[in-house]
Amino acid sequence: MNKRFPVWKILIWGCFLYGLLGGAAVAEVSALVKTTPVRMMSMADHLRVYGTVEFAPEDGRTIVLPAETLVSQVLVAAGQRVRQGQPLLQVQPSVSDQLQRKQAEIALKFALADQQRVASLRQRQLATNSQLQSADQSLAQARAVLQDILLRLRPLQKGQVISPINGVVTIVHVHQGDLIAAGQPLLSLSTGSALRVLLGVEPDDLARIQAGDSVLLRPVYGGTEVQGKITQIYSQIDPQTRLAQVVVPLPARPDLLPGAMLRAEIILHRQEVLAVPDSAVLQQDGKSYCFVDVGGKAQKRWVKTGWQQGGWIAVTKGLQPGDVVVSLGNYELKPGMALRMAGQS
Repeated sequence: MNKRFPVWKILIWGCFLYGLLGGAAVAEVSALVKTTPVRMMSMADHLRVYGTVEFAPEDGRTIVLPAETLVSQVLVAAGQRVRQGQPLLQVQPSVSDQLQRKQAEIALKFALADQQRVASLRQRQLATNSQLQSADQSLAQARAVLQDILLRLRPLQKGQVISPINGVVTIVHVHQGDLIAAGQPLLSLSTGSALRVLLGVEPDDLARIQAGDSVLLRPVYGGTEVQGKITQIYSQIDPQTRLAQVVVPLPARPDLLPGAMLRAEIILHRQEVLAVPDSAVLQQDGKSYCFVDVGGKAQKRWVKTGWQQGGWIAVTKGLQPGDVVVSLGNYELKPGMALRMAGQS
């Protein structure tokens, strides 16, 4: 057999077969793709944040009473709509205030009797003018003390706290059996005609935001997109969320209820940015990447993306001017795979 097939012929045939198989292997790892050069585009930068809907505070009322109050019964709950004149709480004066009123009534009775006694003595020249003046002053003071107590207790005479407006109960600050000091809030109400959205912003991003910036708002669990503008920026950190807050006022809407969570995109200034077709950006483990055509081979690049506009997406990190990205056929690519352009063999 060695005479019929010399070694040199075997080597030649082996090289020929290797070439055929090698060429087939190269063809198997190539991919038919479409590429697009990175483009400079004018896009609006944006900031994605979350927020909560609440009633506008300037549209509300807080109910307080001038006397110490015992809450007998709570008749409403937060979120409940109420009519003007509707009872909200059953209340009564505290034992301390009732005792003060009785003491003031007794003091007035004694002051009046003493003033009458001194006035009678003065008529008989048995008391001086200064003694009568002192009795008159004591009587006037006793009357003033009682009048002040009765004035403070007057709102509790009917035993009820009623709503001063048509609106919505936003906060019930008390519970049945509570003893509330004078001037402390009992309930908070709102007319329900105005809302606001409080957006939480990372402190590092606060300097990028200005009053007047436009905001696109959408309920987290789906719903109609709403547009608004930032009117206030609070330059302090919420101790619970560790975020700063900005305010977006909105008119009342039936599809936006206080307490609803919203996602928001704050539209910042426009600027020239690198952009690629959004089909060129893929995801892996929550991170974005593109395939770049480098000498006909696929090179994987991790990127940081920004605003999307008209089928293009801004890339703020990972690409440079002059790069060419794979915009179609990139799902099957692997790093180092050869690229065949659409329309080429």
